[in-house]
Amino acid sequence: MKTKGWKNVFGFTFVQYVKSKSFIVSTIVVCLITAVLAAGANIIPKLLGNDEDIVGEGDKGSIASITQVYVMDEAGLFTEEDYSLLRENGIALTQSELKFDELIDAVKNTSGQEALVLISADIYNNVTQGFRVKTYYSPSAESKAVDALTSYVSDAVNYRNMINAGVTQEKFLESQRYVSASKIEAGSDEWNMLESAINYFVPIVVSIVLFILIYAYGSTVAQSIATEKTSRVMELLLTSVRPLAVVIGKVLAMGTISFGQFMLIGIVGAGTFFATMPFGIGGDIAAIMSDPALQQTVENAEIAEAINNTVGNINVFTILMILVIFILGFLFFSLIAALVGASISRMEDLQQAMQPYALLGVFGMYLAYFPVIFNIDSMETGAATINPVQMFSYFFPASSPFALPSAMLLGTLSPLMSALAVVILAVFVVLLAIVVGKVYEAIILHNGNRIKMGDIFKMAVRK
Repeated sequence: MKTKGWKNVFGFTFVQYVKSKSFIVSTIVVCLITAVLAAGANIIPKLLGNDEDIVGEGDKGSIASITQVYVMDEAGLFTEEDYSLLRENGIALTQSELKFDELIDAVKNTSGQEALVLISADIYNNVTQGFRVKTYYSPSAESKAVDALTSYVSDAVNYRNMINAGVTQEKFLESQRYVSASKIEAGSDEWNMLESAINYFVPIVVSIVLFILIYAYGSTVAQSIATEKTSRVMELLLTSVRPLAVVIGKVLAMGTISFGQFMLIGIVGAGTFFATMPFGIGGDIAAIMSDPALQQTVENAEIAEAINNTVGNINVFTILMILVIFILGFLFFSLIAALVGASISRMEDLQQAMQPYALLGVFGMYLAYFPVIFNIDSMETGAATINPVQMFSYFFPASSPFALPSAMLLGTLSPLMSALAVVILAVFVVLLAIVVGKVYEAIILHNGNRIKMGDIFKMAVRK
């Protein structure tokens, strides 16, 4: 049996690598860096925004500085009494008969401080789930005044909703519907800055992290095989096990180590973030997500919307698929690295032999995140849109291990398309394993000049 003895190779490689000082030191350093970054991501935004609490209303400013306020009540919620109360409280309210586009143009083109407040209802299955308050402001309008106006009108919407529901203890809960508030400069596109940042940076960060893990451990497979081959240890191994068992044992050993280190880093990062939540922005975000009343301000509504849109894509299926993708990606690059390591007879040739492997990995990583960087539509709208190059990166085996996880986390790809991409990657891994099994035995004991990739390809296609 060609694979007999792979367990012995697995155990030997695993123990030798885990016991090495380089592995222990690198694991400790990476975990420390991860912990610092996780804590920093939690605490630093809190320190920088110390002048205004994320869950508070901040400085309301002076609503009176906005000299003209148009109100469009598409929800039909406000009464004449409500409009009178708004005017009495310093809001220069005007009920115009103009259409929405005409009012937007009026606010956009004015030299003064004006705003248009649009009130609409979120309806699902003919049932009102909540209300939205959007404030379109002129270029010269003061930000604090716009925030104060949006907050005030949101409170008025809540108040009118409770009145309509009946202010009794029995109907109190019924009246607690959310008000999603946002502010948009007149004439500009509507988008959630936080959600746009998530859609923009997650693919970049995920692809780089996965590349480091997959490429680094794949390189280790090549180095291990090359070291044992050049030191003649490989000849001793081959007296008791077949060549194919050697490559299987080493790839699986490094795969187990990489997966374990990957999980350890993830646990350290998540643990640190949750441990520092009471002292950072994570605690404020948790408070917002747990209390609908805190979601009424402009900033908090945007945070809640962005988190709900992102977290909603994370489930057991997504997590399992990402783990499968990580394993398949590692196998794909490790099998190639095993061939590279077996193709040389001197350690001095390893670096040069690894160049095609490095180029393939770098190309896959760039293909995973460069389309995101240059996705103008995504940057302008804040939406997780897909361009043709991105779609190609999801199905190309050299880039899919780096591109697919972020696409699944963000919900860019449907579950069906994600499953199809994973199946294609798995097929390529199986085909590559067959090729490696065919070629490896022919080159593992080769001594002399380095076997070039062209020669390896000829061996692979030879019957």
